[in-house]
Amino acid sequence: MLHFEGDTGDHASEDPWKAVASGKLAEIYRSAAEIFVQKGFDATSMNEIAAAVDLTKAGLYHYVRGKHELLFAIMQFAMDVVDQKIVIPAQAIEDPEERLRFILDRHAGLTRYLKEISILTDEVVALKPEHRQIVLERKRRYFEFVRETLRQLQHQKKLQQLDVTVATLNLLATLLGIARWYRADGRLSAEEIARQTRELLLHGLLRCEQSAIPRKS
Repeated sequence: MLHFEGDTGDHASEDPWKAVASGKLAEIYRSAAEIFVQKGFDATSMNEIAAAVDLTKAGLYHYVRGKHELLFAIMQFAMDVVDQKIVIPAQAIEDPEERLRFILDRHAGLTRYLKEISILTDEVVALKPEHRQIVLERKRRYFEFVRETLRQLQHQKKLQQLDVTVATLNLLATLLGIARWYRADGRLSAEEIARQTRELLLHGLLRCEQSAIPRKS
C-alpha cells in the first residue's frame, strides 16, 4: 500500500505518482495513465508510451515488464488512493451519517487522481485474470464498506425507502463517473463539484429531516 509522504491535501503535489515512484518511473506511470485515458488500453502501444517519456521501446522495458503490468500498477495505485484517502479514515467515524458525508466529500474531491480512477472504472476487463481478481476484490471491499454504512442508516431509519444494494451501486456509479467528465479548467471548481455531488446524493439517500441537517465542520 502506498503512503502519501508529505501529502497534506489534494493539491499538495503536482504529481501524485511521486508518492510511490521516483524519477523516470513516476513519469512513465503518469504518462501511461494519460495515454490509456485518451486512447484506451487496447489502442495504446508501448512505442507510444516510450515516445511520451523520451525513451526507446527497449529503454522502457528497463523500467517496466509490459503494458499489462503498467495497467495493473495504475489500478493498484487507484485502489491505494481509495483505501488511504477514504476507507481508512472513514472507518474511524462511528456515526454512519457523518461517515457517509465524509465518504462523499472525499471521493468527489479526488480530482488529482481522476485519470487513475477513470482507468479503474473502464479498463478492468483488460487486466490479466490473476490481476483482475485482485482489483475486483479490492473494489468489492469498498462496495461492502459503503453498503454497510447505508445499512446502518437504514437501521436508524434515516435512509429513504431504498434497496441498499441498488443505492450503493448508484452512489458509486455517480462518484466514479466524475472522472469521465470533470475538467480542471471547467466552469466550477473541484470543491464546488464535490459540494454539489455530496448534496445531490445526500438528498436522494437520506430522509428529508436528515438531509436537511447542516454538515458538521
